[in-house]
Amino acid sequence: MNTPKLIITPRRPAVLADFPATVDVLVRVQAPDLPAGVQATRTPLHLALVIDRSGSMAGQPLAEARRAAAFVIDGLAPQDRASLVVYDDSVDTLVPLTGLADKSVLRKAIAAIDSAGSTDLHGGWFGGAETLAPATAAGIISRVILLSDGCANHGLTEPEAIFAQCRELAAAGVTTSTYGLGRGFNEDLMIGMARAGQGNTYYGQTAEDLMDPFREELALLNALCARRLILEVQTAEGVRAEVLNGYTAVGDGSWQLPDLAYGGEAWALVRLTVPRRSASADPAMLMTAGVRYVDLSGEPRALQPETLTLPAVAAGAYDALLEDELVARRAGELEAARLQREARAAARRHDWATVDLLVAKTRVLGEANPWLGDIAAGMAVLADGRDEVMFAKEAAYSSDRMSNRLAPSRESRDRSAPAPAFLRRKSAQGKAEPDATDRK
Repeated sequence: MNTPKLIITPRRPAVLADFPATVDVLVRVQAPDLPAGVQATRTPLHLALVIDRSGSMAGQPLAEARRAAAFVIDGLAPQDRASLVVYDDSVDTLVPLTGLADKSVLRKAIAAIDSAGSTDLHGGWFGGAETLAPATAAGIISRVILLSDGCANHGLTEPEAIFAQCRELAAAGVTTSTYGLGRGFNEDLMIGMARAGQGNTYYGQTAEDLMDPFREELALLNALCARRLILEVQTAEGVRAEVLNGYTAVGDGSWQLPDLAYGGEAWALVRLTVPRRSASADPAMLMTAGVRYVDLSGEPRALQPETLTLPAVAAGAYDALLEDELVARRAGELEAARLQREARAAARRHDWATVDLLVAKTRVLGEANPWLGDIAAGMAVLADGRDEVMFAKEAAYSSDRMSNRLAPSRESRDRSAPAPAFLRRKSAQGKAEPDATDRK
């Protein structure tokens, strides 16, 4: 029931003959659907809630953080465990890792959190990880959930050193998800920690937007069916492969994919550079793709590899071939992500003419993909207001989402189609948005 399916699809069903060529290939790892009326059997969760209580969190931000933390605790099962860590310029473990047969201790501790001090972000994160590490095991998901509205300005503050520790702990079984709030946090640090820590990254533009990503992650953790996916690509002699999503390389020809949830698919767009071939109706092998993963019990598994073979055809015949609509759409999303990154860099140097041009190019991509059109419209509003800070944050999270998202296994162009929270295509990553399942 939990075995994923591996699918590889070229953008066109042939290679252009007589020239060096590129071939875009969509690799999808599809999870099964959970049968109607069947409750998912999931891996026990060990979560460390790490909450910034520095002075800037006073008032509504901290109130929403407390509400989100209580929501997470209420959504956990009796077999799960949780801890609570708060930080300003010091770190306090309010509740060590504890069982959830009685949640009142955690609820009371959450309700009592108050604000003070500066921001030892690394110390808070590491303190949360320390509560999880002793109880980490193969059949358990151990995750630090880190919330901050500011920059690391106390303790260890060097991003690369923090990322290295996130990678080390992820390899040992303790992953990291990050939640930024408002205008003052460092999105490069928060996104980088989540990527290195093999978790997820979210932000809320305001305190009122904070609950939405907590709901999304809890829904995802409750629906996981495969973890630690590794894509392995082998190519024919002379063929080179590049993964365009920006996934972390974990070896020669291997990349880390997102964890997989019921009803979803992890995907990668592989660009093959193929040496010149003469026209031939006989297909030639270009690549083989395989996937390794860890199942819910912590056991290593592997999917049967799939091989791509394509003929080489002359230019006229090649131009007449139809593109696969889904492959083209995903390629458009990755191009939009690239434009977002360029626009963010331009906004940082106050080059708003370039920002406007890049947003306009994203609008053009939106003609074939309504989701991209919605994103471009929101980015245009931020650009028109010349709001460098929020434009940079939204561009960073939007480009990351387009490149790394789980997609519905039967995705349509219409983003309003019903889907779980973790499969939504939000038009603005920093704004709360109703689940598609709630839309009429």
